[in-house]
Amino acid sequence: MAGVIIAQYPASANQENLEDEEASSFDILDAEVLKTDTSAQRLGIQLVTPEKRFSLHAWLRAQLRFSTPFDSDPLEPGAFADSPGGDFDIRRARIKAEGQLGGPKISFYFEHELSGDHPLLDLRLDVALGDTWHLRAGQYKVLYNRERVDSSGKQTFTERSIANYAFTIDRQRGVTLAKNFGDGTRANQWFMLGVFEGDGRNPGPSGDKPMYVARWQRQFLGFELPFSQSDLLYREDAAASFGLAATTVEGPYTRFSSSGGGQLDGFATGGDERYRLRQWLQEFAWHYRGIAIQQEYHVKKIEDRELGMTSTLRGGYAQLGKIWYAPLFTDEYPVEIAGRFAQVDWDDTPADRRQRELTLAGNLFINGHNNKLTVDVSRLDLDYTGAADESDTRWRVQWDVSF
Repeated sequence: MAGVIIAQYPASANQENLEDEEASSFDILDAEVLKTDTSAQRLGIQLVTPEKRFSLHAWLRAQLRFSTPFDSDPLEPGAFADSPGGDFDIRRARIKAEGQLGGPKISFYFEHELSGDHPLLDLRLDVALGDTWHLRAGQYKVLYNRERVDSSGKQTFTERSIANYAFTIDRQRGVTLAKNFGDGTRANQWFMLGVFEGDGRNPGPSGDKPMYVARWQRQFLGFELPFSQSDLLYREDAAASFGLAATTVEGPYTRFSSSGGGQLDGFATGGDERYRLRQWLQEFAWHYRGIAIQQEYHVKKIEDRELGMTSTLRGGYAQLGKIWYAPLFTDEYPVEIAGRFAQVDWDDTPADRRQRELTLAGNLFINGHNNKLTVDVSRLDLDYTGAADESDTRWRVQWDVSF
């Protein structure tokens, strides 16, 4: 018979209570899911059979944000002039569930938005094929770049950098096969190959061409570093990752987002095989004693077969954060100060421009990433060919909580 456990928040968010920042099986691929061991649960409701072969753990997450004078990143000069002013928004409201089927070798993850036209975000199955081979199938964030796979609830800043709009390939439907070598040694590395529909979360047709994705990452210090920002574990042994990835797809879209396939600013809608996208990236991440460094560099080429032109986008970001434990009320809580610089160059595109972002952030972790307050301020610059340069300062305050 299954048991029901209603988890409570711990009294404090000290270091011992942060161990479930690490994920369970397949944890190198993402740190979205929590541990299924009932003794470690802090959130939600869990159903588990006595022998722990089958389990279901469900919880809710909400993200409330105030931003001024705008929230989204401006892409054209008019967006600076027409900024709407301060805005309070329930940015995300989701139900999540994870568990295992018949034992730890088969696990699942489900994420559903509580509003919107296409509320199903993730529905995936993970299968351990022995000790070093893993298979993931379903709809999920493609294992391409760290910043996008990092959950929006496990980030250092209120939102991803300006590079995300241009370079993410987001959620797709397909399969990923992953192989691990040298586990527990300085030769530890992963190879991942994925094949996807190539139309994001869109249900409509996108031609007969699939999306192919390849990723290699090396944990050259011998310790795994899951896709989760900020060194909340305050690691005594440094963990680092260096990665390379590439992808290609032919279809009607020039970009992807959580809404599905669409067009980058300035690109027109066309036939099912109008565009060919080719992308590659290099990334680095490092955590040690509360210090977290993360960096990505992207190149994206868009071949427009109807107009016979090729556009190139280059860009990325670099960020640095440091955590201290500060006395607050009757306990100590992690606080973090972080900075990020990002830039995107749009070369030979229908709207030639250069974007720059400089963001400073502060975090108070009440219960790790599961309950945190974030304040950040950004200086956003836009150099737009044929128009005057624009810049503005944006403030955001956010409460992200899971329960």
